[in-house]
Amino acid sequence: MDYAFDLGSRGLSVVMDGRMTHGDYKGFRDILARINEDKPQRVVFNLQKVSFIDSSALGMLLIVRDAAVQDQREVVLKGASGQVQTLISVGKLDKYFTIE
Repeated sequence: MDYAFDLGSRGLSVVMDGRMTHGDYKGFRDILARINEDKPQRVVFNLQKVSFIDSSALGMLLIVRDAAVQDQREVVLKGASGQVQTLISVGKLDKYFTIE
């Protein structure tokens, strides 16, 4: 998994790319650290370029979300398609995230 940050007027966007798996734990820790550092009101995970996501990565997204929500931040999953969109739907993540 590759990722990049874009801090703008609408919050922090985390642009994800590639496959998101259990092996990306360190990347998620870095993302959480950046969220805690910048303290944006809105965090958007742009998943448009993500080709695969496993259940461990979904769990890590939920951990990031839980930490952000404790500080009253909105967390958005944006642009998911294919297998990623299916897993988000099956996992009923719309209960926990804003889906765009």
